[in-house]
Amino acid sequence: MRRVMPGIIPYLLLFVVLLSAEMVVEAEDLSFVRAVQLAEERSEILLLQKNAVKRAGLAVAEARSRLGPELTFEAAGGYMAFPPEGVSVRVGELGMIILDPEPPPLSYPIPDEDLIFIEDARNTFFELSLQLRQPLYTWGKLQSSVQLAGLGLEMSRVELAERKRQVRQDLHAAYYSGVMARDSLVLLRQILDILGEIEEDRKRAYELGSVNRLSVLEIQSQISEARRWIVQAEQAYASSLQAIALYTDLEPESVQLSTEFRRDPPRRSEVELKESALKSSPSLKKARLDQERARANLKLIRGGANLRPDLSLNLSFEVSGQTIPWTETDWQDNWDLNLIAGVGTGGSLFDSGRSRHQLRQAEEAMTASQLTIDLLRKQIRLQTRRAFETLQLRWAELEEARAAVAMAAEEGKNASRAFEQQLFTREQWGMARFGLLQKRLALLQREHSFELALYELESLAGFP
Repeated sequence: MRRVMPGIIPYLLLFVVLLSAEMVVEAEDLSFVRAVQLAEERSEILLLQKNAVKRAGLAVAEARSRLGPELTFEAAGGYMAFPPEGVSVRVGELGMIILDPEPPPLSYPIPDEDLIFIEDARNTFFELSLQLRQPLYTWGKLQSSVQLAGLGLEMSRVELAERKRQVRQDLHAAYYSGVMARDSLVLLRQILDILGEIEEDRKRAYELGSVNRLSVLEIQSQISEARRWIVQAEQAYASSLQAIALYTDLEPESVQLSTEFRRDPPRRSEVELKESALKSSPSLKKARLDQERARANLKLIRGGANLRPDLSLNLSFEVSGQTIPWTETDWQDNWDLNLIAGVGTGGSLFDSGRSRHQLRQAEEAMTASQLTIDLLRKQIRLQTRRAFETLQLRWAELEEARAAVAMAAEEGKNASRAFEQQLFTREQWGMARFGLLQKRLALLQREHSFELALYELESLAGFP
């Protein structure tokens, strides 16, 4: 048995350590704009909708192809077990003409030789036919079909834009929920440290008999509550990263959020926002496309009404025979060919009122589409008004939270000076810092609410 060289063992150990070591994923800064770009490129939700747009484009090409000629063929070959017999007259089958009855009799057969008028059919049979059909006039039905397919393509594009808007909204909510959870963790851990200091002071005071046990249990309850908030923030941050990974196809561990909350006041007027919302609304665009589809469908139904036959040019080329070509010297004698050219027509004469009812349904659909457009315009104005109201309220709450933080910060400075001058205990100084951190947490929540309200209004107006 061969022995392993001692110098190889360290390299083997190093190789095993490298294999067993966990891969460290480097985090990269991910701005919200970059997250939106990645979502539009990689999100399966949008890729499915883009695929629907492609299929709608192919449907338009299919509808246009129906305006051109169509060439079809049929081919058949068979074997007949009992082919039909031909028509022939044998020698003398029609009688005899006796020229001299005296023996030996002199007679003349009729006919004097076999006559074959139609040969016996063969067992094999072959047939090939080609049909060319070109629509000439269809009362606008084919053109209406092309128009409907084109409107379907436009509808799929609007749905893609609508889906992009929804993905951006969902991604925005997940992104800034992660920002709030991440920043909340920093403040909550600072709060936990301050509460820990206060707990130590109260325990010491309890041992000295200056406070009762209830004060110790009170601060311990606050510590447990802070730990619960920390766990909740950690889980919310992890869920936000997972939601971002759903749209961007990134690993959650590699995401580091780099875009902060916007803190500038809203600048656009309500009138401008309403006009922009009406112009960019996917729902309103879809309603207008539905109206165009109803109009095209009305033309299609009118084209298929009674006494409106379609005209088409028909060409037919047929070849049939009983022998395989070129297998016999006279194979052409058993083959026939024919060319037929004509104009065909077809339509409905009476349908018990079906076309009339279809026409009335299409007219009612036109009326309903206009009512839908009018209703959506009113709803969009109302949505914009409510979103604008919510944004103004969130801005006022944000200003209020900023003022509260400024006041708590000043109180914290005063408490710090008092503690340095031994006018405050460490617990009093800690409670002042605790109050400041609570105000900062409230400010962070207001900033998050303002960001969501601002983006909702921007999305409604079509600005993102």
